[in-house]
Amino acid sequence: MNYFDKKIIWITGASSGIGRELAIQLSNYDCTLILTARRKEQLEDTKLKCRNANVQVYPFDLSKIDEIDDFSLRVQKEVGEIDILINNAGVSAWSGVEETNFKVYQDVMELNFYSVVKLTQSVLPSMISRKSGQVVSVSSLLGKFAIKKRSVYASAKHALQGFMDALRAEVYEHNIKVNTVAPGLVDTEVGMKALTEDGSSYGKNDRGHATEGMKADTAANMIISAIIKNKREHYVIPFFSFSRVALYLARFTPNLAARIARNYNEDGK
Repeated sequence: MNYFDKKIIWITGASSGIGRELAIQLSNYDCTLILTARRKEQLEDTKLKCRNANVQVYPFDLSKIDEIDDFSLRVQKEVGEIDILINNAGVSAWSGVEETNFKVYQDVMELNFYSVVKLTQSVLPSMISRKSGQVVSVSSLLGKFAIKKRSVYASAKHALQGFMDALRAEVYEHNIKVNTVAPGLVDTEVGMKALTEDGSSYGKNDRGHATEGMKADTAANMIISAIIKNKREHYVIPFFSFSRVALYLARFTPNLAARIARNYNEDGK
């Protein structure tokens, strides 16, 4: 039997990008997929791309934190207990600290961090009672080190890394697997939707995602492999890349990494 066979897998942020590719690839297995995102039409399009798989579409805005518990209970009642939760929904942001409206920090934290905490909490009781389950969260390399213009996004992803590390320690005795996957540049719509200092969308993919980024289906394949192998923390980046070098610099030569962070211009200017 394949690792994913007979499992109920919940993927958030499944309307595009990595989330959509995860759904398409996982639809090849004998599992039930629950797809969540705000955009119903795009979710339905993802479902079509999953062909004849058992796919359940549940549109929902995960930034509505106070409604997550009721929403999750309804999903679990109608579909079943969750075997694998993949927290993929999120929004990027690109602006300097001084000019950024504080509400942008709040909005990004709500979707990228608080919604993950809340949704994870909602499925944990069932997993603990069954002594079985897996929680996967899509972080970012910016959850390991930060650069200029990325304080909003990096803050949320650093918080997510800490939450997942603590969760892993707490649920180990219940046989629940906890995995953090951290992509680098991936060719998705992330730049188009990224928030700027006033909360408006950046509207362009001009910072390397489209030209230098890994294909979304390749990233999804790497994430699926990490799930099967129960990787504690897995970096979704090419083996030979500046991103991997930056990771080692941040770990072993933090002063040099700090110098790079203050001189690196993501927009190329």
